[in-house]
Amino acid sequence: MTKLKQQCIETFELDVTISSSIQDIKAQVVKLTDGTLDILVNNAGVCYESTASDDTMDKIRSLYAVNLFGTMEMTQAFVPLLVAANKRQAPGFEYARIVQIGSIAAVCPSPFYAAYNSSKAALLQYGNTLRIELEPFGVKVITINTGKVQTRILRESSQWCLPESSMYKPINESYEAFGRKVLTAKSTCVQDYAQHAVKHILKKDAAPFLWTADQSLFTRMVVALFPWTFWDRLLRPIFGLDKLATLVKLEKAKNV
Repeated sequence: MTKLKQQCIETFELDVTISSSIQDIKAQVVKLTDGTLDILVNNAGVCYESTASDDTMDKIRSLYAVNLFGTMEMTQAFVPLLVAANKRQAPGFEYARIVQIGSIAAVCPSPFYAAYNSSKAALLQYGNTLRIELEPFGVKVITINTGKVQTRILRESSQWCLPESSMYKPINESYEAFGRKVLTAKSTCVQDYAQHAVKHILKKDAAPFLWTADQSLFTRMVVALFPWTFWDRLLRPIFGLDKLATLVKLEKAKNV
């Protein structure tokens, strides 16, 4: 933070799940910029693993509060500043813009991440709608469909231990093994990701979507070329769900 200060970069503490925190930040930005903002980057996010049936509504609501509702409230708060910025835009930077840090999880239904996947899918469509609604005011909306990046989002939340009551307990070994693999899997370094993202965001004619970081191009190809059920065939064996299906059939046969 000290280095940022030396570069004349102001930093503030923000909790996107608290309305008063958002309004406090807005007031400080208004004071610093005379009521304008060129770029809003919605980057806050949390993630955890759980099967959909083992998840709890409290955890789901908490995740959505950050990943979706926080973004919505930040956007509502700062849109007036972005519109105001367009009225006095500096040469060479024609449009104010909102940047949504999305995820390939929005289109890749990775098992054990139902809450996270659905929050990112909602964020994607929210950004699509914003892009159309704000276009008359000259505000661009850019969604970055992010692949795997070396951040702490999973390391700080991952437990990879199924509850004893889970109907997925027969594949607990596969579940835990995949968890270990997630934490060591190849991913793009933060610096490379940030440089690519910033370069795109600052383009005068920046496209509304950027696919970047490890596995993003593969995901884009699958979405473009294959039916949605392709994911079923691809992901079942990776997550041990084909093994579980066999075990369920064997158990059923015993009871006939």
